[in-house]
Amino acid sequence: MTFLPTAGTRRELDGLDRAISLYLLLPVFLFCLWFTTPFAITLLVLSSCGAYWALSGGSKASIGIPWPWLVAICAISLAWTAISGVGHYFYANTDWIIRDATLHDLVISAWPPTYIDTDGSTLILRAPTVYYLPSAVIGKMLGPGAANTSIFLWTTLGVALFLSSACRLFETRTQRIACILILLLFGGLDLVGYTWRAGRLPAPGEMIEWWLQIIQYPSNTYLLAWVPNHALPAWLGISLILRHWRLPSLAKVTPLLAAAIPLWSPLAAMGLFPFFLFGLAWRRDFKTLFSPRTCLPFFLPLLAIASYSGMDAGTIKHGWLIRAFDSNAAFLRFYVVFCLLEFGILALLLSRLIRFDLPLRIAVAVLCLLPIYVYGPYNDLAMRGCIPALTILALACVTPITDQKRSLWQTLLLIVLAIGMLGALQEPIRGLIGPRWPTLGKSLPDSVPIEYDRARGRFPTHYFAHPDQHGTNRFLRVLPPGNLPHQESTP
Repeated sequence: MTFLPTAGTRRELDGLDRAISLYLLLPVFLFCLWFTTPFAITLLVLSSCGAYWALSGGSKASIGIPWPWLVAICAISLAWTAISGVGHYFYANTDWIIRDATLHDLVISAWPPTYIDTDGSTLILRAPTVYYLPSAVIGKMLGPGAANTSIFLWTTLGVALFLSSACRLFETRTQRIACILILLLFGGLDLVGYTWRAGRLPAPGEMIEWWLQIIQYPSNTYLLAWVPNHALPAWLGISLILRHWRLPSLAKVTPLLAAAIPLWSPLAAMGLFPFFLFGLAWRRDFKTLFSPRTCLPFFLPLLAIASYSGMDAGTIKHGWLIRAFDSNAAFLRFYVVFCLLEFGILALLLSRLIRFDLPLRIAVAVLCLLPIYVYGPYNDLAMRGCIPALTILALACVTPITDQKRSLWQTLLLIVLAIGMLGALQEPIRGLIGPRWPTLGKSLPDSVPIEYDRARGRFPTHYFAHPDQHGTNRFLRVLPPGNLPHQESTP
């Protein structure tokens, strides 16, 4: 891939890199307020010092994107985010019942929100919540309506940062336009898979991503419409890794990202891990990575995040996917078809057009491995962990499709991308033609049965956990159960 730094490149963190880092870190500062005052102050001081040392002394040069481009990217981000349903300005998918409820509880309750389980025990909200925290603060000050507007603007900002960061990986105007277009509508051959399984073409706006029912690798339009809280940290993280691949600047900012991203989305962080592992120049930058200034300030915050995220983690559905099939042969058939349609054909075409360098090889390996193991009620590990790898595949398409040397392989690549984009368009089409609906104003336990008809009770283990005293959890500000002003009785 031509957008990786070449040998001998000298590059420091610039203004856009620092903005991305602070965007990911700001909710972590707010998460510190979930702990008792002395411990919260300690976490805030350590995180602030670590952020200052990691982000200071960078480049003051231009970020490499002209102002007209930034204005255009912001306008595109506003439109894309709105049509995706964020903020309920257009039709919002059903996952927003849960997302709205999470934001609702964070606005009206003390932090962290606690609940009463059916057996009378205390439960704590244990889910990737930091995406909502800046908007929850706005909601506490100005009301729930302001929180809804805030989460739209917060998401738009994250999308704009991602598109800007990805865009400047390329030099020419044509490449940058292609980059934005591909990232907006990148997806696998879900349209082919759905048509094959259903025996018909989908209706406009029909859901086609789950054509194999038990697993999916989502398109970018699906990610923004359904799970922006997982997509944004994965997108922003991989854009920083690629821009600073094997440079000292990546080692300098890695401890900050290692503390922030797992709190946003632990599964997206797992998808980013192999790229961090191979993107660092360990021999040269070992001292930078583990220096007292860059690493030690984030050790205690990372421990607090790990302790919180790990509460009752073993109760979440997990196991080998092959056990869901009657035979090894049935699993193998499923595996081959899924991999070919979701990324395999695209990867094979790219192998004929560009050099398969290390990030691309890692991406393909990750995508091959993720379907083997299930974690989460809807195979969440595969859905979230694949985001960085799919983003690399999308970016790898930019140079070959803009190459003026025409070839059969380039034509085939364009056809595959076009079919993927047609499938990805189902999400914005649904956003445009679906009925707009307002936020329901319900708490999370009351919203779970609305979305998940087959949910076992109101407290699924991937959203709630019993607070424990492991690690730093003893310092959480766990108030008496049910600090929400209203919870309906269990059905």
